[in-house]
Amino acid sequence: MEPNIRKLDLAGLHDVKPGLERIAAVLKKLGSPNEKRDCVAVAGTNGKGSVAAAVAAILEASGYRTGLFTSPHLRSVTERIKVNGTEVAARELDRSLGAVFDACEALGTDLSYFELVTAACFLHFESEKTDIDVLETGMGGRWDATNVCLPAVSVITNVSLDHTEYLGDTVARIAAEKAGIIRKNGLVATACEGDALRVVEEASSENSAKCYRAGRDFFHEKKPNLGFDYSGERWTLAGLETSLAGAHQARNAATAVAAAELLDGYAGYEIDPGSIRRALREVRLEGRMEYVRTDVPVILDGAHNPAAAESLVESLEFHHPETKFNFLIAMLGTKDVEGFTRALSRVSGKLVVTGLPGNETARTAEEILNLARGRFDSAEIAEDPRDAYEKLLGYGEPACACGSLYLLGHLKDIIEDEKTGDSD
Repeated sequence: MEPNIRKLDLAGLHDVKPGLERIAAVLKKLGSPNEKRDCVAVAGTNGKGSVAAAVAAILEASGYRTGLFTSPHLRSVTERIKVNGTEVAARELDRSLGAVFDACEALGTDLSYFELVTAACFLHFESEKTDIDVLETGMGGRWDATNVCLPAVSVITNVSLDHTEYLGDTVARIAAEKAGIIRKNGLVATACEGDALRVVEEASSENSAKCYRAGRDFFHEKKPNLGFDYSGERWTLAGLETSLAGAHQARNAATAVAAAELLDGYAGYEIDPGSIRRALREVRLEGRMEYVRTDVPVILDGAHNPAAAESLVESLEFHHPETKFNFLIAMLGTKDVEGFTRALSRVSGKLVVTGLPGNETARTAEEILNLARGRFDSAEIAEDPRDAYEKLLGYGEPACACGSLYLLGHLKDIIEDEKTGDSD
């Protein structure tokens, strides 16, 4: 492993350090690469990764050299940083991280894992001479490390209860944190509803920003087989299709199209509607209703909170009506296990609970099992993810692994080992 990536791992993957002062100072020391190009900032409780990937695909298909920053990763930190769909090489990330560490040493400051990778992403995009970057917030928005960028458009997908220990214990408070990505005289696309929408609209008004709102300014109508029609202020696009499986992905794709419409109409970018059609058909994102087996479906999905579980269940019902699924789950200690498993219970069969090796913030399998009791036909523990996955497959029935993207990372390693014949 490259030395600076190894040093990054020592920073503590799950440490959170609110505030922008540290990363802003480090980036200034590095020549302010975060201020040299436009970006699209994407926040939200669920769906922000899908929206960010779709916006980036649309921009790339329109001829723009496009950076994409997402989190967390499944298997390698290099997954977080892409230019025109190509993942940063480990040696290039190591070089950018080295510059970031040097700046930290010169300033006598320490950055968190997420801050370090975010700073490195700005350096990489600068070296790759991107035209525009799409940045998915890690958590919240106001104090998220990505919020040192200059968004041409800010996107807020939706808001529900998650990360309440950092963002607040009501939807309105969480929405206020996510609305921190809105800029003075900026452009905002949102699919929020209820209290969250009220907060986003108030923040837009306070910043004299144009708020482009789902259900009022742009619309989508679902069609069979993941298709949808889109209509907005300027565009009417019929028969769009998204490659991302899931009943909720039409809404995410429509939000991405709305962001593109704002870029085209108000921010000086030229986007061909034909490129949108092509981009949505080709966009890829691992761990979102991802089928790893299709004969008897085995699905990996990153759902990790009750709202995401509801969307997952809606998708399972859409693609596999009247089918019960066995679930393999692992979850972090801050997550609402009861709400999550309650949502799954509508289509649940058996449950297998496992741990997240090496993750100090994970709930124990026993804790999850106790909180999930009574919502599955049967429930058992397999502490090691490899044993748990084998148990899940052993049932020979439709199955889904969810609850944490970190679990999906472990499973990806296991599946890759199976392909190569390495089971050590």
